[in-house]
Amino acid sequence: MSSSSSVCSMKGCKKSVTCLCHHCQKNVCSKHFNEHQSQVNDELIPMADRLNELKMKIQTNEQTGPLAMLQIWRNKKYHEIDEEYNLRLENLKKNISKYNEQISETISNIKELIDEGDASIDQVKQIERKIETLTDEVNNFMSSESTITQRESNLLGTVINMGSIQYLVKAKIKCNAKDLYGLESTRALTGYNGLCPECGKAHVLFEKYRGFYALCNTLHARIHSENGKES
Repeated sequence: MSSSSSVCSMKGCKKSVTCLCHHCQKNVCSKHFNEHQSQVNDELIPMADRLNELKMKIQTNEQTGPLAMLQIWRNKKYHEIDEEYNLRLENLKKNISKYNEQISETISNIKELIDEGDASIDQVKQIERKIETLTDEVNNFMSSESTITQRESNLLGTVINMGSIQYLVKAKIKCNAKDLYGLESTRALTGYNGLCPECGKAHVLFEKYRGFYALCNTLHARIHSENGKES
């Protein structure tokens, strides 16, 4: 008669031990070993199903999931850019129209004086001063528009110093018709919750306790002031 140590450990089984089952850590016969092996395989099937579900979840579907959210974010940014562009374009056209009118008026005055043929030296000097004034204003206007565009483009992604703290200019947004920069400090600071002061939302992904927003004009003036001190 076989000893208990050489008999299959499964309840009611009297067959001889074939091997140690690493699944249950018991000595079992070949029949129960095969059953346990089948159970192991059965456990793998739902695992594979879970992974397939996970794989489906991260598929780049343009209608749902992260890609859809990214598309929404992109469209929003495009809309903000278009809004700002149209606003600047309108202001640009107004200024161009204003200077065109002044230039045309001055040309008309010159033509009138030429036709009359009796222009005084004072009239000539007055027109000369007008031309010089217009030239300065137009040059300043053109330079200012180029500087603003270039300055904002160059500022994004740069690190600026304010006091003893450095800040990364991470983004430029428009909220409630206000232009704002999203700034991230190099260390955590009290009160920096990363929420927009206009709407209370998180437009930009900041590190915890390091993000805040500043009006674009305010930041430009601050940087200009700091540069003036250095020079």
